[in-house]
Amino acid sequence: MRDHDTPSLDVARDALSVSRRARHRGTERFLGLFPGVVAAIAIATTLTLLAQAPQGGPPGGRGAAAGQTVEKIRELKPNLYMITGGGANTLVRVTTEGLILVDTKNPSDENYKRLMEEIASVSKLPVKYVLNTHHHPDHVGNNQKFIDAGAQVVGLEALKQHMTSDPRTKDIPGPPTVTFAKDYVLRFGGAVVEAHAYGRGHTGDDTMVYFPDSKVVMVSDQITNATPIVDFANGGSAVEWTQILDGVLKLDFEMAIPGRGDPKTRAEVEAYRKNFAALIDRAKGAIKNGATRDQLAAQVKTDDLGWQFNPMFYGQLYDELTRK
Repeated sequence: MRDHDTPSLDVARDALSVSRRARHRGTERFLGLFPGVVAAIAIATTLTLLAQAPQGGPPGGRGAAAGQTVEKIRELKPNLYMITGGGANTLVRVTTEGLILVDTKNPSDENYKRLMEEIASVSKLPVKYVLNTHHHPDHVGNNQKFIDAGAQVVGLEALKQHMTSDPRTKDIPGPPTVTFAKDYVLRFGGAVVEAHAYGRGHTGDDTMVYFPDSKVVMVSDQITNATPIVDFANGGSAVEWTQILDGVLKLDFEMAIPGRGDPKTRAEVEAYRKNFAALIDRAKGAIKNGATRDQLAAQVKTDDLGWQFNPMFYGQLYDELTRK
C-alpha cells in the first residue's frame, strides 16, 4: 500500500418515423381515413421499444442523461457530507486545511455551480483533493474544473486508461493527476482517506473509498437499487463482482454509500453480495446442465432477486463463465 502525505431512447421519434415511412409506401389514403390507427401503431411501437431497451441504463454504465438536479447537502457524520443528484453521489470530507471530494457528477457548468454552492454552505475552504470511484461520466464529469481551481485528482491507473479511451469519457477533460496501481492512503488536514481496488465489477477500475474515522465507505455502483450494470467493454466483471464486496466487508464500517440513493447498512451490503453470488451460481449451474449462450437468459431465475437483465448481459456473462 502506498502511503502519501500532502503536499502532495429517443424511441418516440422512431415510432413516428415508422408511420411516416408507411405513408410513403402508398398507404396515405388508409392512414388518412384512420388516424386513430396511426396513433395506436405509434404508441404500441414505442412501448415495444421501451420494453426491449437495456434495463438499468445504457450498456455498461450511466451516461450524462442519467443526472438530476444537484440536491441539498446533508451530513452523514461529523465533517463528512453527501450531495445527491446531478449524477452520482458526491462525498465531501471537511478538514482543517481544505476539502476532500469523492466524485464530481455529470459534466455541466450548472452541476459544478450547484455543487460548489452546496459545498460552500458547510465550508469556505478550497477543494484540495478529488478521488474518483470509477471513470463513468457521472463520476468524473467536472474533474477539470476542480483541477483548474487547484485540486489534485487521485485515481487508479486503470481509471485513467479507461477514462481516456472510453468513447463516453475520452473527450471529458480532467483525468487523474495522481495515479496508483491498487491501494492509496491520503493523509491531509488531520484526515485519513483510503482508496482500494479489490478487483473488477461494475468496471475495470472500481475504487472503494474508505473513511476509517467515520466508519463510512463509498462503494459507488457496486451497490445499486436497480439491476446491476457490468461494463464488460471497459474491464467490468460479473464473476469478480463479489470479490470487491468481500474486500469491503473486511473494513470496519457502519455505512456504505452507493453511487445513487441512500446509505446502506453492513447487513444490506451482505445481502447484496449474497444475491449477486446466487446469480453467478445459478448461471454456472445452467451452463453445467447444458444451457447454450442463447438459452442462458431463459434458464436463470432473477425475479426473487429483484433484477431484470437483458439478453446481451447473459451472452456476456456466458462468455465470461466459459472463457478458458
